[in-house]
Amino acid sequence: MKTKYHVEITQNILQEYFNQENLDKIIRSNIQQDRIKNQFGHDYIHFDDSAFSEGFSYIEENEAKLFRAIGDSDFKTARSALGKILHSWQDFYSHSNYVQLWYQKENRLDAEEIDHNDLEIFNSPELQSGKNYGLFELFALLPGLSKIIKPLMPEDSHAKMNLDSPKSGPFFNYAFAAAKKRTKHVVDALLEEMRYKSIKIELIKAFMGK
Repeated sequence: MKTKYHVEITQNILQEYFNQENLDKIIRSNIQQDRIKNQFGHDYIHFDDSAFSEGFSYIEENEAKLFRAIGDSDFKTARSALGKILHSWQDFYSHSNYVQLWYQKENRLDAEEIDHNDLEIFNSPELQSGKNYGLFELFALLPGLSKIIKPLMPEDSHAKMNLDSPKSGPFFNYAFAAAKKRTKHVVDALLEEMRYKSIKIELIKAFMGK
């Protein structure tokens, strides 16, 4: 998912929970996941090349890091972990065929109706994401070269499968809607887990800046 959409989703959903200063730090961590060094050899960050188990493990690791950091009053690390978690989840819907599988199953035209947590699809052998073909993927994104390179890319490539912007086709709206729902789901679930772990309310408020 392109940076502007990561920012839009994270800003719109998290502004209910965080003050703007802390939200800006979460957004910065989110979009830094798309730095060049994270684009190659780190498929799990973006759920590329069907690295689903690795991607979910990465999210779980950052969730554990977030809880530890809040308990230690290390809010910088906690906010960084949250940004990473949200980036990966948002990419899951734009880099995999989850939304197409949901559409085929439900045949609903309204993107806002999408279920972001359909366990049948999560466990489906048909769930897959685009393979990262290295520099060819980068060339396929460059203005001018994209129209030449992208049609030549394999059908299982990230360039062909991604739903990173409206230019990717009508299913982008479904990926965007699912990513919004998942973003809210993640924050609500993390806050609930904090209460379950009996993390002091003062630490939670300091983390959120509220």
